[in-house]
Amino acid sequence: MKRLLGVLLVIFFVFSLTGCQNEVESSKKRFNVAVEYTDHAAAFYLARGMNLFSNAGLDIDEVKMYASGVGVAAAFARGEFDAGYMCLVPAIYTYVNGEVPIKIIAGTHKDGYGLVVNEAKIKEMKDLERDDVLLANGREGTVTDFLQRVLIEKENLNREKIMQHTVRMNAAKQLMALKSGRVDAVFVPEHFATMAASFPGMKMLFKSQDIWPDMQGSVLVVTEDLYRNHPEIVKKLREINRKSLEFINKNPDKAAEIIAADLNTGEEMVKEEMKTPEAELKVTPGLVRSSLANMRCTEDIKIEEIQAVIDKMYAMGYITKSFDAKEIVAYE
Repeated sequence: MKRLLGVLLVIFFVFSLTGCQNEVESSKKRFNVAVEYTDHAAAFYLARGMNLFSNAGLDIDEVKMYASGVGVAAAFARGEFDAGYMCLVPAIYTYVNGEVPIKIIAGTHKDGYGLVVNEAKIKEMKDLERDDVLLANGREGTVTDFLQRVLIEKENLNREKIMQHTVRMNAAKQLMALKSGRVDAVFVPEHFATMAASFPGMKMLFKSQDIWPDMQGSVLVVTEDLYRNHPEIVKKLREINRKSLEFINKNPDKAAEIIAADLNTGEEMVKEEMKTPEAELKVTPGLVRSSLANMRCTEDIKIEEIQAVIDKMYAMGYITKSFDAKEIVAYE
């Protein structure tokens, strides 16, 4: 009888453990990442290429690449992702206008945008006012659109004229249009800016640091749910981001090789998303290295810099209200 009772207790104990284990497994957080197909997300591409996520015990269920931060923002608005690498302006736009509760947990870079022109037609910014000049830019809500308006204001140019001559298209289509002569200038994020400037007859007329020095470029964001309920994942994401950026700064040539290889794995996915199957988006380590030199890769965030962008976006009508940057920033 005692032996039978002992056996029953063991069986009960085993089933209890199994039940607990199943409960833990069933509550395990699915972890999906949305990322821009630019080297603004260099920290992500390097981390994935070096297996930093898996080495830290983070298994990513799904990675989706988007042509711009606007695409990442839309994915967050649909509730499809837990974390994302996106530009600051779309992140703010998503938080306010989309009413999506997200948290910025780290920076990834400063600067990183460029106005590239056909130097045969455009010598200075004033030339963009001419009727025979066509400029391509991303849609409203992109950083490049925001910077174009800031630049027009800074240079005291005719905004109405320039905006009349501005056509909207994604970065891949902008590069194809510039190369074929259908437009005379493009305003794009890195690495597309460096790629465009490498075309014969093209030059970088303005870098974003000429317009807004040391502007916060991209950020690492997570959902409010992930931030509140899974602090262990948030902590690991910060650590991976920090290690990745340190490697990029200390080993730029090796980092460029890894980032280029990982970027190229997503070429077909992004061409489908951009609806540009004919685009040539492959990058070389040399191009990535040159592009990274136009940015400052750092996790650091200054709350006053974020506030300045928020206030400017509100003043320009991008967002419906201003707010305290501390609401969205959870950087430690």
